[in-house]
Parts: sequence; structure tokens; C-alpha cells
Amino acid sequence: MDGAKDIQKTDNLTEFLDNQVVRTNPFGQNVSGERAYRRAERLTAALHLLTNHVPFQEPSRVEIRRVGVQLLSNLLDLRDEMRVSTSPAFRAVQASVRELISLVRVLSTSGYISLQNASIVVETLDELGNFLTVSQRSTLSESVTFSKDELLGTEGSDMSLMPVRKSASETDKSQVQGRRMGQIIKDRKSIKDISRTDDKGQHIEQALDRRGLAILDILRSQGVIGIKDIASNLPEYSEKMIQRELVRLVSLNRVKKIGFKRWSKYAFTQ
Repeated sequence: MDGAKDIQKTDNLTEFLDNQVVRTNPFGQNVSGERAYRRAERLTAALHLLTNHVPFQEPSRVEIRRVGVQLLSNLLDLRDEMRVSTSPAFRAVQASVRELISLVRVLSTSGYISLQNASIVVETLDELGNFLTVSQRSTLSESVTFSKDELLGTEGSDMSLMPVRKSASETDKSQVQGRRMGQIIKDRKSIKDISRTDDKGQHIEQALDRRGLAILDILRSQGVIGIKDIASNLPEYSEKMIQRELVRLVSLNRVKKIGFKRWSKYAFTQ
């Protein structure tokens, strides 16, 4: 019963945050920033719940709430500078995360928060800080993205309608790719037959765990990306864990695999 006093029906928190879809997104193409902000929002709400019973005159209660709210503001300031480790905004976020970890430990030592809940919150805060560091290497942290067609000015032009003469080697390569594509299409048909028996996909959606839903969320917002880009947004999971989950999602026809071996990329399927 050690943690009974600071358990505040966390299901209500999850239900409130998950069932309300917020369409306002100040992060634009910065998928990593948007995900970091949502994590910080959950943590700030959890910190308020955990400190509800702490006396108002306790300095740590006031400070932990103030820093939690400030963390949200700091992340908004960081949305265009996530890839810059020397950015003042980036350092401010790191400082806020570290201060929150210390404040949670202080409240736990004082007996206001159970060791179990304190350990979970500290671990989650540390993962948020690590997530921001890992995201610096990801293309998903960019606020602006370009395509080659945009820079060359060939997007939407009539060049794609011009006939192209293929060499013999290119023709053979196209035939091999065509046979592979035919095999992929054939495999998809068998997967669709399986999914059709599962109550039109409803059972499949319910069977996905938090890791699978997180991967789908990234693919849904970013498009066709590789395992490393997915892993950079999910530092709590190893690449092998993500790879196993992608295999399962592909078998459920929720994700489409493009390419082979280390050149493979994945896309969300409707």
C-alpha cells in the first residue's frame, strides 16, 4: 500500500488525452518535436496529479509544477532548432528535464510520492531527454523538408511523359522487378483474405500494442521512411524490437514494405 496515496486513477488521464484529437500542430514537418511535446504534456499532467495532495506551503510542490509548465513552453521554442545541440532553447529543455528529475526525487525522499511512481516518472523524464538527443540525428526533426524534384523544378512537368529508351540491361532489370512486384501483389492478396475474416480490420486494430500504434503514428505522419528514422523517434525501443514489430504490421497489412534488406523502407497503408 506504499503507493496508494498518490495513485490518482491514471486511466482518467489516459482517456482524456487519448480521446481528444488536437488538430493544431505548431511543429509542421517536425515530427520529432511534435512527439516530444506530447510526451511532455503527459508528464506535466502526471506531475500535477501526483502533487495534488502535497501541502501548498511545500516549495517543491510549487517548483515542480512551475518547471513542468515551463517545459512545454521550452519545447515550443525548440521546434525550429531541434538539430542544434548548442541552441539555447535545446539547453533550456535539457535543464528543465534534469530539474524535474531532481524535484521528483526530493518529493519521493520526503514521502510525498511513492518510490514506485517516482521511479516511473524519473525514467520517463530521462527517456524524454534521451529522445531529444537522439532526434538530432533524424531527418524527422526538420521543420522544412525538400524533395529533389522541387529543387530541380521538374515536379509536375511534362518530362515524365517523354519516351525513354532503355538499354538491354535496364530492360532485364525491369523484368526482374516486375516479377518481384507480382510476387508482392500476390502476397498482399493472401494477407487481405486473412484480414477480411477479422471483422473488417477492427480486431486487428485492437490487437496492436502501444509500440505498434506508435510506429503507425510515425508512418502516418511522415510517409515512406526507414527503420533508423523510426527508431530515432522511439528511443525506448531497440531497432530489433521495431523490426520485429514492422514484420508483424506488414503481415497484418497495416504497413507496406518497400525495397529489400538494409535498403527497406516502410509506409502506412490505409
